[in-house]
Amino acid sequence: MAPKGYHIPTDAEWTILSDNLGGEEEAGAKMKSTTNWDDDGNGTNISGFEGLPGGFRGYGKMRFFDIGENGYWFSSSEFDTDCAWGRNLNLEDGDLRRKDEYKVFGLSVRCLRD
Repeated sequence: MAPKGYHIPTDAEWTILSDNLGGEEEAGAKMKSTTNWDDDGNGTNISGFEGLPGGFRGYGKMRFFDIGENGYWFSSSEFDTDCAWGRNLNLEDGDLRRKDEYKVFGLSVRCLRD
């Protein structure tokens, strides 16, 4: 899925990122973009991640949900046959949440340079 010379981060790589940004309770605000979040839910983006609230594509639908309110990203690590580990930034707080996400949903991905 990633271009040559890049890869989709593993669950462990996401955890390293959040740990280096102060843990899950602090990392989200540091990763959220400074614009585009509804209700002034913007972050500081001091990490340079520029996390945008792109929402997700629902299963079997060409419709997106949560745009402006949440950002969702897949990792390359499976939770089970139906789900992969993912991360979520939320409008309401500065947390970076770890959650199993159904693979049939359309979540964003970030690429890391090898």
